[in-house]
Amino acid sequence: MPAPNPFRLLCALLGCLSLSAAAQDIGQIGVKKGVTLNGSLNLSSIGYRVWGIEQRRDPFNWFATGNLNVNLFGYSVPLSFSYSNANTSFSQPFNQFTFTPQYKWVKTYVGYSAMTFSNYTLNGHVFLGGGVELTPGNWRISAMYGRLRKAVPYDLTDSLQNTQASYKRMGYGVKVGYDHNGDNIGMSVFTAKDDVNSLPFTLPEYPLAPQQNIAVSLTGRKKFLQRFFVEGEYAISALNNDIRANTAEADSVPRKASNLIKGLLPQNSTQRYFDAVNAGLGYQGNWFTLQLRYERVAPEYQTLGAYFFNNDLRNITIAPMFRLLKGRLNMAANVGLQQNNLDEARESTSKRTVGSLNITFAPSEKWNFTTAYSNFTSFTNQRPLPDPLFNNQLDTLNFYQVSETFTGSAIRMLGGQKNPQTIMLTGSYQQASNKATFQPQAELSDFLSLNVAYSYAYTPSNLTLAVAGNYYTNNAVGIQSSFWGPTLSATKAFFDKTLRCSLSSSYNQTSGNNIRSGPVLNNRLNLTYAPKTGSSQTQRHNFSLGVSALRRFAGTETQPAFTELTGTFNYSYSF
Repeated sequence: MPAPNPFRLLCALLGCLSLSAAAQDIGQIGVKKGVTLNGSLNLSSIGYRVWGIEQRRDPFNWFATGNLNVNLFGYSVPLSFSYSNANTSFSQPFNQFTFTPQYKWVKTYVGYSAMTFSNYTLNGHVFLGGGVELTPGNWRISAMYGRLRKAVPYDLTDSLQNTQASYKRMGYGVKVGYDHNGDNIGMSVFTAKDDVNSLPFTLPEYPLAPQQNIAVSLTGRKKFLQRFFVEGEYAISALNNDIRANTAEADSVPRKASNLIKGLLPQNSTQRYFDAVNAGLGYQGNWFTLQLRYERVAPEYQTLGAYFFNNDLRNITIAPMFRLLKGRLNMAANVGLQQNNLDEARESTSKRTVGSLNITFAPSEKWNFTTAYSNFTSFTNQRPLPDPLFNNQLDTLNFYQVSETFTGSAIRMLGGQKNPQTIMLTGSYQQASNKATFQPQAELSDFLSLNVAYSYAYTPSNLTLAVAGNYYTNNAVGIQSSFWGPTLSATKAFFDKTLRCSLSSSYNQTSGNNIRSGPVLNNRLNLTYAPKTGSSQTQRHNFSLGVSALRRFAGTETQPAFTELTGTFNYSYSF
């Protein structure tokens, strides 16, 4: 009798668990829910007219949108549509369906799903198949199997589609972990392989090779001496870039990680090995927390279980956090160093220094202050390609970038329950500089933004008044611009808050490089009516009307005066 195939046993287990969990949901929950419908319908129209310049949009547009969610015994099936005088579209979920039944500590995935084992193995890749998550007691067990990528053949009639060609890719993985009182240990394994026979032919002008990958990750976290903790993850990935390559040849320069997983994939001339490490050491005190982190990802690190991956980097960060004055004062800082070109194979090397500080202070319920500072420094060393006949040290380029940002806000609460008032001041300032080896002076630029606002509410009348002012200036190399202007607004609710009316007016002035643009006056009126219906007094119907009148006054000869009027009407119904 042949030995049982462990892969088939895993698939059978997934199927049984899926049926079991689904049966429990239908038996216990689905019958109670039955079949339910909910959704919404939205009808909108936009009218536009302009005087003084050419039309900048269509004079009239209308469109209808809607969505319907059908709940079948606990399973959600969403539908949506849109129709307008420009185009029509309809979408339904049956080309990508997902069922995730759950019963107690068993959760299954059926259809198109996405699971995450680790940042370095399986990380959010969508697959068509099945998966399961088990959480009995302190154990954490996950498994998946499915199609990661479908076969897309070459199209001889449309060359643009040939860039999307791909082999069919299947993958499966398992993750096992154990948690106890904040300590944990875990391991995840993921593997994927392309089907060589899934494409009838290939084209040499569009190179495409079938790949195979296996990635293993080990994680752990341990608390010690009551307040200290250490955590880390080490991952290894082996990748065959072309499984059709000669298996008699081995990679001439294997990476050091190959000794741990060597032999798990067929050896050939395109095989590469990568590793990654992410570790942290921290201290949790009564009023402060300190954490030191280190991450290193090998150049060209790849896993077929992720769409995109940052590699060739080394990060070292330290992050202290303080809680003072019984929690009224909180400070958090982060300082880090980052470097790429770890194997010195690139022509340039970049080193970055990042520092940030965030402070929040609330001395009382009436006052609140926040401030943040960040500093980003980057150094790039560009090396020329070696030339045996010519060597000029001036070809080496050192490039520096420094960016500093400061933001802050202050909020003051006034008044009582009948007339609450708020005064708010916010601002941000950023300065950046660039300097290369051949530049005698650095290129400087700065940005300043300020906003002040005051609001007054009279609750017995459902009335709110507000006034605000904005100022923005930008000074860069050869560019100087500024923007400022006040804004007034009023909001009033009528008929038990079913009708809301708001009116606002803003004036903006822009200038730059000694050129003054024409000011802009913008007035807006909005009406919203949502009647309450039924015994539950729900607001299923919603009507809204908006009118915007924009007037730009004459500025330079190339900026004539014009008036722009835009009206919008919207009706929505939810059920």
